[in-house]
Amino acid sequence: MAQIVLEHISKRFEIEGKTIDALADINLEIEKGEIFGIIGMSGAGKSTLVRCLNFLEKPTDGKVLIDGSNLGTLTEKELRTQRRDIAMIFQHFNLLLQKTVLDNIAFPLVIQGKKKAEARKRAKELLQIVGLEEKEKAYPSQLSGGQKQRVAIARALASNPHILLCDEATSALDPQTTQSILNLLKQINQKYGITIVIITHQMDVIREVCEKVAIIEAGRLVEHGNVVDIFNHPKSAAGKKLIIGDNVSATVTGEKSQVNEEVIVRAVFTENSAFEPVVANMILRIGEPINILKADTKNVNGIAKGEMLLGLPQNKRKEITEYLTEKGLEIEEVEQYAG
Repeated sequence: MAQIVLEHISKRFEIEGKTIDALADINLEIEKGEIFGIIGMSGAGKSTLVRCLNFLEKPTDGKVLIDGSNLGTLTEKELRTQRRDIAMIFQHFNLLLQKTVLDNIAFPLVIQGKKKAEARKRAKELLQIVGLEEKEKAYPSQLSGGQKQRVAIARALASNPHILLCDEATSALDPQTTQSILNLLKQINQKYGITIVIITHQMDVIREVCEKVAIIEAGRLVEHGNVVDIFNHPKSAAGKKLIIGDNVSATVTGEKSQVNEEVIVRAVFTENSAFEPVVANMILRIGEPINILKADTKNVNGIAKGEMLLGLPQNKRKEITEYLTEKGLEIEEVEQYAG
């Protein structure tokens, strides 16, 4: 059995006499040792979903199984014990402002009944793991955002959890600091085998660090699978928008007004096709210009992936797509879901 199993999870809230369906019939499995991403736009229900994983929010319907244990059948005392195996970090760090870095990390151990000296010894070890040994006597107000998140990660690791939940943990950070935190999470995952679940609205975060992803829209699971597969061929409208971006609609609309007979396709370059000037060779072969609307390279789970939006002449559409597919590119039309 997978380490985390969600069976028909639904969550409803009653607000001012109205019923709000925050989650509807979510079924998901997360294997031990994975870095799993859950992505969606604001209000999609992803943060509610991650809080259901440790029963900070109790689902209205359905089961949450952690290592085969049904959280819904546990007593409050048993649930508190289970939560020691499920640590969580947040967007705004939630550090205790009046305590030093060392005492912030030691605090959960002291609460669990550990002796202060023992808790501080463990906190010093964790500071080495997150690269902040020199900051043990500092207070949160003296730290940068990235340093605060590193302290929060160290604190989350204090009780040796099996699962680490990250709720928008990099959303308040700049791109360079985000990269350093993602690298730290990867190192922790690889060294300690901790399962990491990342909640985010940023596709760049998913591409960079996650092996698998679930896409949530309006409280429903609309797509899930390997990150590379979904990047190459997103099936849901939400997935296509997240991966290809909001600027597709403007690009397509602007170009269509100039070239009425143009078909817009997205081409994803695989490792084999990236070393050949495929587009240039194709232009020479068909004898007509190709409109390159957008080109970019992205890191998808450690693999460099190139992607292009191409405007193809309608009369050469079949010939061009067959040629590109033959050369190892992943091709799909984007006009039908632009915007």
